[in-house]
Amino acid sequence: MFTKIKEYFREVISQLKQTTWPSKETTKNMTLLVILVATLLAIYLGGIDFLLQEIMGVLI
Repeated sequence: MFTKIKEYFREVISQLKQTTWPSKETTKNMTLLVILVATLLAIYLGGIDFLLQEIMGVLI
């Protein structure tokens, strides 16, 4: 059983060595893009929610 566990971790380490990691600049840019898109989506959904509340307030 322990040999299977050791082999598993050897394979994990081997795969991690083959991985191409993004540069620091790419990571920073992608993080900023995710934050920007999430913020814009939150503003958009908040605006729709506000409009629907106002419409329902007028109708009720």
